[in-house]
Amino acid sequence: MKIKNIYLLILLVISPFFCEASAYWMDVKGSGKIDEQVNIRIYYGNIEDSGIRVPQKGAELVLTGEFRLRIVDEHGRSVTIPIVLKGDGWEGSFTPHERGVYQILAINDTHPVVDRSKTGGINVRPIDYLCAAYAVESEDFVKKPLQFLDIITKRSGQRLIVLPYRNNSPAEAHTKLRVFNPENWEKEVVVDTAGEASFSPTMKGLYIIREDWNDPQKGEYKGVLYTSVRHRCNYFFLLK
Repeated sequence: MKIKNIYLLILLVISPFFCEASAYWMDVKGSGKIDEQVNIRIYYGNIEDSGIRVPQKGAELVLTGEFRLRIVDEHGRSVTIPIVLKGDGWEGSFTPHERGVYQILAINDTHPVVDRSKTGGINVRPIDYLCAAYAVESEDFVKKPLQFLDIITKRSGQRLIVLPYRNNSPAEAHTKLRVFNPENWEKEVVVDTAGEASFSPTMKGLYIIREDWNDPQKGEYKGVLYTSVRHRCNYFFLLK
């Protein structure tokens, strides 16, 4: 199966709407074949009214380099992928030597605390996760979560089954997930008692599935006090 110009992951940090927010995104390009290099770039930028994502430079671009990226194969072998600054993004690559489904995982737990103390709000420490499945000559799916907040998907006919996890356990029933379709419309799906949610992708393109969990844990990070930790996982699914 050919896979080209794929895996565009959006990590929103300001607004829940793609068209209004600055964002991190990860662009992964590969053929889906054994022994052919997969290139990964992580960007920071804005999404214009036209829907075009424009990379930006500055402080946020520097912070983008703090994402820790790794690839895990079906045998559980994990490889850390170094990323280096190239132009308007951070770049890394890997070469799959076996068929199967590879998990692309990234975490940034070094974001500064969102300090709202001067306006009477609460301080929140954000921790962000990115994840996707990269198929190499395979139509299988990921079997288990590997990050603290993680998402796995599998197809069932025309529906996409979504399995969100927290600390290796299925998300609780009634957990709400947000799905953004290729036109950036938002839909809410709810986890059932079996730990699953589902929806039917209606058009080809990029879908982002977001899972949030707020931990009411107080602490101090980089000299700033916070009253909770916001964990956010964004999962990428591309319907071709």
